[in-house]
Amino acid sequence: MAKLDLNLLQVFDALIELRSVTRVADRLGLTPSAVSHSLRRLRAMLGDPLFVRGPRGLQASARAEQIAPGVRASLQQLRDALAPPHFLPGSATQAFTIAAGSYFCTLVIPPLLERLRVEAPGVALHIVPLVEDGSAMLDSGMIHLALGAAHDMPSRFVIETLFVEEMVWIAATSNPLVGRSPDPAEILAHPQVRLVTARPSPASRSLGDDVALAIQQPPPWGAASPVPAPATAYDSHTATMIVARTDLVACIPRRIAERQSSRDDIAILMPAGDEQRISVAMVWHGRNRSDAALGWLRSLIAAVANDRASTG
Repeated sequence: MAKLDLNLLQVFDALIELRSVTRVADRLGLTPSAVSHSLRRLRAMLGDPLFVRGPRGLQASARAEQIAPGVRASLQQLRDALAPPHFLPGSATQAFTIAAGSYFCTLVIPPLLERLRVEAPGVALHIVPLVEDGSAMLDSGMIHLALGAAHDMPSRFVIETLFVEEMVWIAATSNPLVGRSPDPAEILAHPQVRLVTARPSPASRSLGDDVALAIQQPPPWGAASPVPAPATAYDSHTATMIVARTDLVACIPRRIAERQSSRDDIAILMPAGDEQRISVAMVWHGRNRSDAALGWLRSLIAAVANDRASTG
């Protein structure tokens, strides 16, 4: 037998069902002459007419009727083998590793686990810190996803923006700045807790392990320079707890400030300005584009993050 051509088998399968060269051509996106040519090749390969014209279109020969079920089953098996893999969360038993800072661990991870326990109880989620450059962790396969404030990542990574976070200035409710509308310059002149990155290398700045770390604390409102900070912190939770117990102020994500304001005796003074807004993103390696399980997890994270963004 001549070398098998799968395209010929698709034509044969369609002819068995439709019994019309014209209709087969329409279904497969071919010309009628191309279908007729394929049929001639099949006849030559199998030494059988396969189809003859009858009063109701093409009629299959005994040989065609004999091989038709096997051809159709083989084509379907091949389609199933080549189709993108399906992921059934309800029966899945898989583990994912996500790198996330305290911002995500407070706002997104808890409701994400809540959804997972209902929709995919067999799926495990391992949360790890960005202990090194996030791109290296993704390249090595150490993590499946990174959540943070990402920018300027190499093209091999995919950055999916989840929402944009606003930064606000906070102070303890006992601070004299609270209860009035302070001038921006007055806030900048006030002693503050400044958020700083623990890893200042240029490579690590492309993916912050906490949203606040991506700010790099530039002076907002066009100010020349803020006063020296008597305290620094690497995450907004620490800054919030310090502010609640001192006369210091801090610039932190609004959602963290709103969440903590009722329990840590802090108040929001004012927004820090549009230049301080942070694009909060999910980062993953482009080699995983066809991973159905990871695609499902990304969709779930996006849904949870959007819920958090809309409810605050």
